[in-house]
Amino acid sequence: MGTSGNRKMTFKRFTVHDEKCAMKIGTDAVMLGAWANPSKSSTHLKIVDIGSGSGVISLMLAQRFEHSAVTAIELEPLAAEQSRENFASSPFVNQIFCIERSFQQWSEEAQNFEADLVVSNPPFFHNKPRSPFYARNLARHDDALPISDLFKGVAKILSKEGVFGIVWPIEREAELMSAANDFNFKRVRRCEILPTQKHSAVRFLSEFKFSQQVSSVAICSKIVLETGEEKGRRNFTTEYKELMRNFFLDA
Repeated sequence: MGTSGNRKMTFKRFTVHDEKCAMKIGTDAVMLGAWANPSKSSTHLKIVDIGSGSGVISLMLAQRFEHSAVTAIELEPLAAEQSRENFASSPFVNQIFCIERSFQQWSEEAQNFEADLVVSNPPFFHNKPRSPFYARNLARHDDALPISDLFKGVAKILSKEGVFGIVWPIEREAELMSAANDFNFKRVRRCEILPTQKHSAVRFLSEFKFSQQVSSVAICSKIVLETGEEKGRRNFTTEYKELMRNFFLDA
């Protein structure tokens, strides 16, 4: 995979540092960055990454859609600073812009913004034990960005045929679907993330479109991350390596 050490991860075309971020680079983020797809075939897209953290998802999408403009929204000051630094040192510096603001505020101010693709790896802990560190709580718990606020904001900035992609915990799927319905969204794709074949999924990826754009049932799939064959070593499956082949050094 990418190499990690001294709080950085090196991909094929860029490097991401995350030492200033409360939440470090993880599987959820990189899977969303590789999996999310717009409905338009053009590479000239308007993309929004909500809660960008280190900026890894924004960078992956900038690589995949090289003529697109990516707007990264991040509330926490140090994470926003880290995003900007990672963008500045990448080949995609002219494609990605980081805005340090709450998504609620930005979506209210973004007049006539029509995104082709919106993605989010949002804070989804709810009524869980807290950390003594403010930034970590902000990155993990949904107080500052409830799922209803997320869909409300996405509904304002997404184009008529746009796609909204999100990673979310299985245990809160009913809440996700309820919020989607409240703001006139229907799911078009769902992919469960299984740690190994022997383990149940804890997270899943979902894509939504406005209900009037959806005429078929959602496409459902699953992906297994590791073979589980060797103790003490992460041995990734062929399907996961294939998903990441344009990003990870040894995929």
